[in-house]
This record gives sequence, C-alpha cells and structure tokens, in this order.
Amino acid sequence: MTAADQGPQARIVPFFLLTTGLTLPFWALGAWVQFEPLPGLPASSLMAFCPAAAALILAARAGGGRATRALAARSFDVARLRGRWPWLAVTLLMPALAGAAWLLQRQAGLLGEPQPGAMIAPLMMLAVFFVAALGEELGWSGYILEPMRERWGETAAALAIGIFWAAWHILPFLQADRAPEWIAWQCAKTVAVRVVMVRLYFGAGRSVFAVALFHALSNVAAFWLPFVGAQYDARLGALTMIPAAIALTLANRR
Repeated sequence: MTAADQGPQARIVPFFLLTTGLTLPFWALGAWVQFEPLPGLPASSLMAFCPAAAALILAARAGGGRATRALAARSFDVARLRGRWPWLAVTLLMPALAGAAWLLQRQAGLLGEPQPGAMIAPLMMLAVFFVAALGEELGWSGYILEPMRERWGETAAALAIGIFWAAWHILPFLQADRAPEWIAWQCAKTVAVRVVMVRLYFGAGRSVFAVALFHALSNVAAFWLPFVGAQYDARLGALTMIPAAIALTLANRR
C-alpha cells in the first residue's frame, strides 16, 4: 500500500524521518568544517534545503513526476495571494516586529554605530534567504502542514512543526557557539514564528511563496540589525514574536 493509498496523513512520519536523515550529513559537516556562509551561520545551516528535498522525494514516490512538479510549482504560487491584506501582513509584520525590537534596544541605550551598506545589505540578503526559505517551506508548509492540520487542527499542527523546527536548529546553534540561554529564547521565538507563519499560510490563500517570503524577511531582520547599530537579541525576538503568535491564534478562533 502506497502513501497515496493511505491518505495524506501517511506523509507525516516518513517526512520527519527523511528530513532528519537528510540533515545528518550537514550536522556532521558543521562539526568538521569551520566555514560560515554568513557570520554566525555554521556550515550545517546548509541543511535548509533538506525539508524541500524530503518533500520532493516523497511526492515523487507517491505520485511520480507530476506530483513532484506540482509541489515545486508551489514555490511561486503568487496567484493564491488575493487582495491587499495578505500582502501587507506578509511583507510588513516582520519588519514591524524587528523595528519594535530595535526601539527597545534604543530605549535601553544598547545601540552601537551603524555599518556601511545599511540599505543595500537587506536587498542582497533577501534574495539569498528567500531561496533558503523555499528550501524549507516547500516541506514545512507545502507538503506536511495540511496533513497535520487535518489530523490535529491548525494550532496543534503549528506547534508540532514549530517544536520540531526549533529542535532541528539546536545543533547548528551549538556549532555557532551560542549560549544555552540564547538557544532557549531562540527556540521559543522559532516556535512562535511557525505559529505566525501557519496562520499567514491559511490566511494568504495557502501560498508557499507568501510563507517563504515571510520566512526570508525574518532572517533578514535578524542579520540586518548590526547594519543599523543593533545586535540581534533572541530574548527580544521571542518577546515580540510570542504576543503576535498569540494574537493571531486568538483572532482566528473568533
């Protein structure tokens, strides 16, 4: 009996097992190679493409080339975004939250000197991070989210994916010499980000492109802060993102 015969829920365990298996070589690479694609990102961060790879492999196994092409096409399903509000939410929410964190640092007197390239850097980073975000979101959002929502509901699916997503990042955080407290706050933020992205996914016409763009903007926000004299603070990231996740969850239940 194939995964297609068993229904969409049969995707769940194979997807997470295959994603983990594909990730193992990258975790090993991060331990052996002292290379950073970007400052603060170990070589193991190249694992970003493993969720999409796992999803495409499983789609090919269940439905052949047609299913694989259909999943890959979700990368640019911009037509699913209907109206102004989904675009505004996807493009403005993360910059607004990053701006709030920046203002908190400013109020605390923790800002340093801005760096050159403050306006050019985010555009370059956005292109790179968008490609990497697609490497994740074709798996997290395009492939596994809806079967998990069908089984457990939207909030539980978001939390389950978010917890796995956070745990998936712990080894790269350790390889980047992050402190345990930083990792704890970043994991809390990661789960909250996933809750927000799941709500945006269903609120924005189930667009993988939209979620990948939001994911990319989240990374840009963290890496751009040094250019404007700030430092990324995982605690502030969590304390600004968690209320947004709670608010969107409660609004969806009304």
